[in-house]
Amino acid sequence: MAAVLKHWREAATLLVVAKTSKLIPNGVNGGGLQLAGTGSEQSHYNYKMLMLKRSTKSKFMPNVYVFPGGIAEDADFSAEWLDLYKKFGESESKELLKYLTSAGAGPPMFSRTRDQEFQHIPSELAFRICAIRETFEESGVLIARSIEDKSHLNSDYPRKPVWGTSVPMETQVSDEWRKRVDKNPLEFITMCRTLNVIPDVWSLSEWTNWLTPVTLSSTGKGARRRYDTAFFMCVVDHLPEAMHDNNETVHLKWIAPDTLLSEYSHSKGLLAPPQVYEVHRLLHFQLVEDLHRFNWDRALNHRVRQYFPVVVGCEDGIVVVYPGDELYPEEPDRIGESPILTVKCSLEDLPKRYPSMNRMVVAGHHWVNTSAGDGQVIPDFEWTFPESLQPKL
Repeated sequence: MAAVLKHWREAATLLVVAKTSKLIPNGVNGGGLQLAGTGSEQSHYNYKMLMLKRSTKSKFMPNVYVFPGGIAEDADFSAEWLDLYKKFGESESKELLKYLTSAGAGPPMFSRTRDQEFQHIPSELAFRICAIRETFEESGVLIARSIEDKSHLNSDYPRKPVWGTSVPMETQVSDEWRKRVDKNPLEFITMCRTLNVIPDVWSLSEWTNWLTPVTLSSTGKGARRRYDTAFFMCVVDHLPEAMHDNNETVHLKWIAPDTLLSEYSHSKGLLAPPQVYEVHRLLHFQLVEDLHRFNWDRALNHRVRQYFPVVVGCEDGIVVVYPGDELYPEEPDRIGESPILTVKCSLEDLPKRYPSMNRMVVAGHHWVNTSAGDGQVIPDFEWTFPESLQPKL
């Protein structure tokens, strides 16, 4: 199989970011910007993210909110995709393939050698197709463009950010294709040919890469389900119609990053750990245009780095460290064969002894003042809720 390894499977997820409102100067509370107009949802950001709540029956991270995404399938690596992209345009396909690896080799899920039958297309393309397919299955949002639409793919590509396009569909048609693709991923290629569309991989830029940690249970066994997941970002200029699938996901919402974290802090919803970390990155960008420009330029010059959380034991507790932290090992044990790393230090003294931090105390508090060296922004864990988002007592 294309994306199945001994200890984990490979997957892709998509941060669908949709522009929603204009921001205007705020004449109170110290100035700054606020949303134009009024509404029931208060936010200081002019965009929302697509979030899905996983079913309580899910075998991995049940009952938590995540970005849409899922396991990569053999169909995502099919040579048939190359035929479809060549039909779209030889020059556009050539520029696309050159852009995907222009920043050098990526982490293992992108750079490893696959079996011969899955080497027809680059992993960078296959995982983008996977992210788009899974987003369609779970939410009905199809990030694609007409086979005739070559807008924004002229000589400026890839220097200028490409906004994503979503294909509107009648509910009945969308539901039928979602069921078919869910049962057989090869049907995604059939659907694209039938509808005369092509996955809009041009608008997806790499955001990050997370590998599920080795978590030990009371039996001493490692985590049963682990995933090496590529996170992509797609920015669209409107809110596409979306609906959860009532299978893997049971609720869906478009929500701004500050509103999401406000709800999370007040126990109105569970968030998966990678989502907590990544949404705190978004807090740096109040305007979707700034977010889009930043990540597009970053992806042109940097490949993502794999974030594999490593547990470190202290005298009175444990912390989880990420790449960039000075406690992070040069060669982390991704299999779980070695004992947990330990340091002779209390949690209180840890920041003094090891001040370059990209870590989380198991209770949930993050200490981050350094990056992983992949061009990404440092998550803003010092962010405080604006008055409009404070809980009403």
